[in-house]
Amino acid sequence: MAWRSSGTTNDEMVDNLKRFGVISSEAVEQGFRNVDRKFFVPKGREDIAHADQPLKEGNVHISAPHIYGSALEALELRQNSSLSFLNVGSGTGYVTCIVASILGPKSSCHGVEIHEDVVNHSKSAIARWQATQTEMPHMQVIHGNALYISKNKGESAMGFDRIYIGASVERTNLSKLTSLLKPGGVLVGPVDDELVKVVRIGKTGEDTMDTDDFSQQVLSGVRFAPLLNTPRLETIIPARVWEPSVHHLYPDSFRKASKALLMCSNAQYLQSDDSRFTNPRVNLAAVLPRVIWMEILSFTHRDWFEPPESDESFLRQRLLEEQENARKAHLARMEAEARCHIAERERDVYRLLARRWQSQLQDLLRQQRENNGSGESNSNNNNSSANEDTTSLILSGREQAVIFGLGAMLRGFQSDSDDDEIDSDNEQQQQQQGQNEMDAEEMSHGEEQEGQIFTESAAANDNSNDEDSDDDANYAFSEDETERQSNALEKSRTPPARTITLRPQVRAVSLSADDY
Repeated sequence: MAWRSSGTTNDEMVDNLKRFGVISSEAVEQGFRNVDRKFFVPKGREDIAHADQPLKEGNVHISAPHIYGSALEALELRQNSSLSFLNVGSGTGYVTCIVASILGPKSSCHGVEIHEDVVNHSKSAIARWQATQTEMPHMQVIHGNALYISKNKGESAMGFDRIYIGASVERTNLSKLTSLLKPGGVLVGPVDDELVKVVRIGKTGEDTMDTDDFSQQVLSGVRFAPLLNTPRLETIIPARVWEPSVHHLYPDSFRKASKALLMCSNAQYLQSDDSRFTNPRVNLAAVLPRVIWMEILSFTHRDWFEPPESDESFLRQRLLEEQENARKAHLARMEAEARCHIAERERDVYRLLARRWQSQLQDLLRQQRENNGSGESNSNNNNSSANEDTTSLILSGREQAVIFGLGAMLRGFQSDSDDDEIDSDNEQQQQQQGQNEMDAEEMSHGEEQEGQIFTESAAANDNSNDEDSDDDANYAFSEDETERQSNALEKSRTPPARTITLRPQVRAVSLSADDY
């Protein structure tokens, strides 16, 4: 997995690259292990050399290891082969050394870098790494612009088997690099914002390489610095000159053919006559001395004696590669489907748990409403005990509530309940204050009525003293009237009964996947 393959040592970094599926083939894994990244990082960054991240200091830049791992897997490298490799925008030389380690001593690896200070850094890093190796292939890093490489001179005349682009190239300039591929060659690199794999299928014409057919595959989305178009530097990759000291580093076909030529030089043996030919056959190799043949071999390319590959052989090879790629894709699809199935099962389990918790929470809220309706004196205790029962019943403790993401939800519910209780207390205080004001007003009104009744009683007594014939009747009437007014006064002093209904607010609680 990207950005998670860091390590404290080079081997630990490679182990993580393999564990997260960045590299899968044994060849690429061994190449990463043979080349320690600490030799190539910018100076002063050796302490984080094995971190899965890009490092940059001025023009010296090295990408994250997982990017290199994905690209090298797509290049289809073969161990101990005679393939030729070109690194466009070679940078520190880290990828060039990994490829050289995979291909073996009979291969040929070249790098082109536009910044001269980076070329010096690369040569120094490669020299330090080569000091730890026994036998290495031919490696060469030159200063130049890869967009202006001569296709008809030097190593480019025969083409390259593998090409890696270390900077983002515009799609309009891609043909300048694909034309450097041999038939069957593979190019991997960023085109705009996509990591692309290009394979040269074969040549359909004999005049120019513009008639070649290429297959293209997008591997992933990436971000790379652009491949510079300026300065325009005409670049020629020097061809390797053969000499006896490097004879063992050439392909097997070249070694066998040159050995036969040198063994036959200066020979006195003439081939026997054959009746099928009118003229006797002569061993031409024996005519020239060995020194002449050695001079001739120095002008030949390493692929000079490679037999031309037939279309049938080429298609058979491509078929085998496509079958291997299809097998890997099938395995990757099966693994992805298995992970998807596991994720769906986990989703169903969490969904079932969420429904159960929601049902239990609704039951507890209904019980809380019933307890709150029984009386105001026990409302605080009921709320706190109900919330504690909610947490205990649903998750058997606050520790598990925190784990499953419901702790914060229940604490929010507790806070909401406390706010409701505070609002209810404030409302009761306001009602009590209004009630006291009404009682004071009614009391003053009752005192006025008492004064009025007292005045009427006094007037009735005076009238009874003046009229002796009506004493008993007036007295009875006054007594009944006094009692009636007293009852009215008591009723006016007694406040009407009020029914206060407390309606607890129920807040909707929703469960989401983020709570898990």
